[in-house]
Amino acid sequence: MTIEDIAKLAGVSTGTVDRVLHNRGRVSPITRERVLAILKEQNFKPNTFARNLKLNKEFRIGVMLPLLHSEYGYWNLIYQGIINAAKELSDLAVKIDVYEFDRQKPGSCFEAGERMLAKPTDALILAPVCPDDANKILTLRPDLDCIFIDTSIPEPHQAATVAQSPYKAGYLAGRMMKLLSPEPGTYAVALTHRSTYNSNERSRGFKEFCAQHTDMRTEALELNFDNDWEKTLEHFYATTSDIRGIFVVNNSVHRIAHHVDLIGHRPKTTIIGFDLIVQNRREMEQGNIDCLISQRPEFQGYSAVYQLYRKGALNQTLEKETEIPIDIILPENLSATESIEYIPRIHS
Repeated sequence: MTIEDIAKLAGVSTGTVDRVLHNRGRVSPITRERVLAILKEQNFKPNTFARNLKLNKEFRIGVMLPLLHSEYGYWNLIYQGIINAAKELSDLAVKIDVYEFDRQKPGSCFEAGERMLAKPTDALILAPVCPDDANKILTLRPDLDCIFIDTSIPEPHQAATVAQSPYKAGYLAGRMMKLLSPEPGTYAVALTHRSTYNSNERSRGFKEFCAQHTDMRTEALELNFDNDWEKTLEHFYATTSDIRGIFVVNNSVHRIAHHVDLIGHRPKTTIIGFDLIVQNRREMEQGNIDCLISQRPEFQGYSAVYQLYRKGALNQTLEKETEIPIDIILPENLSATESIEYIPRIHS
């Protein structure tokens, strides 16, 4: 009888059984009692679990993320999830080493990877927002268990992935746009960064949904925040008379929503974007954003640490792809969610 067998009998994750065995972390009382009952029934002893551990030393996970303060604090949310999991696993000698890089600076990601690999590293969590650098890092240590977080990159690569499906998220955004703005017209896809896998896939999903509806014409709207993007947006409104909505493919939606309101076009424009960061919450509370799609960033980080721990410490199989659910946040359920506390834990 293994920990995985216990988890299946209890209908919970292996992480939940692990927390019950070590009496740490958050587990609901009902779930705890159910797991304990099965452990007793199966005569499963905690020391049997301990003998399965491969660890006679620290298990060090290298974490490579863009600058935590960048992109309106989004990466800090992922970091918080990673730290929460590391704290729960600290008694089992799981340690986290964080290496930040500047995604706007060519080579910064690879340099951070070289610094990381110069030190003892047993596993890796990497945001592959710089795909070429990510592949070069994996080439240096092809034996290293790695999880891509937030996004994936096109195959081939040996990394597992913990991320939301960007295509499905974009397609869902199109569906929400149709529900919130049923009038025929033009729907803009706002791109604000250099081309990324997530942005392209979200855009593709949104456009493919709209293409199924003859009354939803789409148009790409490239807004460069380093230049006069406000003038580009204003020109778009001046030259397009039937704008009904704007889909922003990332979490900068608050900037665009604020300016749309400032120039007086908010009442006729439905605005949809990503992530419950503080700035987006504020604009939704002020009535300037209609819908946010959450990627559960803290849960992503939390899940990635636990998966690497189970692989490295318990010799369990690493899940090749963990698809993060798509959560829809509207003004009506905004008060029930929190930027940091909205974390569905890995337990029942």
